Amino acid sequence: MPISLLEVYNLLPRTNCKKCETICMGFAAKLISREAKPEDCPLLLEPVYKTNLEKLRILCPSTEKELTGLIIEDDKCTGCGICVVVCEENRMNEDVIYGKGGRYNDELVLRVEGGKVRLVDATKCKRAFDPPEFCRACVDHCPTGAIELVSSS
Repeated sequence: MPISLLEVYNLLPRTNCKKCETICMGFAAKLISREAKPEDCPLLLEPVYKTNLEKLRILCPSTEKELTGLIIEDDKCTGCGICVVVCEENRMNEDVIYGKGGRYNDELVLRVEGGKVRLVDATKCKRAFDPPEFCRACVDHCPTGAIELVSSS
């Protein structure tokens, strides 16, 4: 189920102080689109908002987008695994390519868990390399449009 703008807004201080450079409703929208992370709101770092900050970190995780620009929408993902197979970093040796052996879990970028694709290790994604490599394999092959790339800046 998609995150509701109002659900995120209700977890914010709702003071419209603009310390995050926008009003709270605008900040809620930025959290949902992964253009901001909860810690970007200085008031959320105060002890009185600790519980709300923790809830926002769960609702609006930012690691995937920060490193790779990759967002996976659970409500669209069917768990088909096509993205896992087309990811070059997931199949870096011939044993894996020809189905003769598996990769160690800590070497995977993507994996299907519980019927949905998950980003296992964002640092293994080509887009997180230094310098980053252009890659859209997972996005281009996703039949449901569950994976999208957004600007990481």
